[in-house]
Amino acid sequence: MRLARKFTLALVLLAVAVISGLQYIQVRRELERSALDMQHDHRLLGHTLAGAIGKAWQLAGEREALTLLHQSNRFQEQVHLRWVWLDGGPGTPPLDGFPPRLLATLRAGQDGSMVDPSPEPGLLHSYTPVIINNQRLGAIEITESLGDQQQHVRTVVVGTIAATAAITAAFFVAAMAMGRRLVGEPVDRLVKLAHRIGQGDLTARVQLPQKRGDELTALASAMNRMGEQLEETRARLASETAARLSAVEHLRHADRLTTVGKLASGVAHELGTPLNVVMGRAKMISSGEAEGEEVAECAQIISQQAHHMTGIIRQLLDFARRRAPHRAPEDVHGLVERSLSLLRPMASKRSVALEAQVPSGLALEVDGGQVQQVLTNLVMNALQAMKRPGTVHVRAEEVRATPPAAEGGAESDYVRLDVEDQGDGIPADVLPHVFEPFFTTKDVGEGTGLGLSVSYGLVRDHGGWIGVRSEPGRGSCFSIYLPRGEH
Repeated sequence: MRLARKFTLALVLLAVAVISGLQYIQVRRELERSALDMQHDHRLLGHTLAGAIGKAWQLAGEREALTLLHQSNRFQEQVHLRWVWLDGGPGTPPLDGFPPRLLATLRAGQDGSMVDPSPEPGLLHSYTPVIINNQRLGAIEITESLGDQQQHVRTVVVGTIAATAAITAAFFVAAMAMGRRLVGEPVDRLVKLAHRIGQGDLTARVQLPQKRGDELTALASAMNRMGEQLEETRARLASETAARLSAVEHLRHADRLTTVGKLASGVAHELGTPLNVVMGRAKMISSGEAEGEEVAECAQIISQQAHHMTGIIRQLLDFARRRAPHRAPEDVHGLVERSLSLLRPMASKRSVALEAQVPSGLALEVDGGQVQQVLTNLVMNALQAMKRPGTVHVRAEEVRATPPAAEGGAESDYVRLDVEDQGDGIPADVLPHVFEPFFTTKDVGEGTGLGLSVSYGLVRDHGGWIGVRSEPGRGSCFSIYLPRGEH
């Protein structure tokens, strides 16, 4: 609506300027016409009296002629008549203040006039030359106050101002009505449409009459098309995003199943000992070797070993099970222990010790399954990097750190989980590529090159990142940074 007001105001100001200019010209013309009319009346009166005065002077003499002139003043209310000698002879009043140009004009036998502004509101003096007896030159002076003319001017000016004001007001009302209808209302509707689209309502549309055929109609059509295209784009992006998230989740689950496959041999070895105990105790009961209280003892041992095997299998199945991401408070010590318990059989076969140094009471709000998957991948990579007996250390501590430039963000509080091995390390030319998808230095069949990439994606989803440092011949350390204040 503000645009319509500005547009209307601009039109009104333009109209006022044009009307005022025209009225000014009209007033000037009226003033000039009034002055010309007054001079014309003076000239007509002067020539009428000039003939009578000249005739009376010739027939009856100067006294009778001037008496006739003075008697004429008795019948005139607006003008005053006077005789003036122009030749400087006897009876001639001083002509010092008489304009030389006017005096020359009169002496040439032509009519003339001048305005005396000294007495308010001013006087108009008109002169009609008269030659007396072909000897002396005189003139009839007609004097009239300019008060009536000024009153007429004021009347004209006031009328003009009133007319201009009335025309301006009428034009302003008409312009406001037309501006609101042609500009204000369409612009308001377009602004509301833009607000609704900005708030995410891409189904919003605006309809302007096509018969208008102006730029606002074209803009409305363009904005409607934009809304349709944005709606289609949003639907397509939502579909693509859902498909991408599904693919990522499938990839992560596939990586988890790959890890389960690698853990299977260690778990099978871990189940061998309790199975042998169960079989031995079962034989003792079935053969009768166990009698009396020994039967109950064997049964209790079988139950304990069965629970132990069930726990191992359930832990492996829980790790492999696909489930929706869900963040909840997690004790970091318990999370690390659950991860290491699955890997200890594999570590034992490689003569590698797994040591955890995690302070008690340290907690995070994370998806425990996803963080466990990351820890398991990193520890498993550490075990594979160990070609000789040694120790893999898993540590946790609170730190204050700044995210890398690729992630962005300010310095904040984090929990750092370090997985450090005593392997051969990573060459300097390989280190920058370790988190790239499908990049691997392992032999064919030993890795897909997705483990570290998937792990980095999981940590990034939690608002963190994974750092790595390595020294050839002395091992590597992968550090998981998870926000301390993540909720």
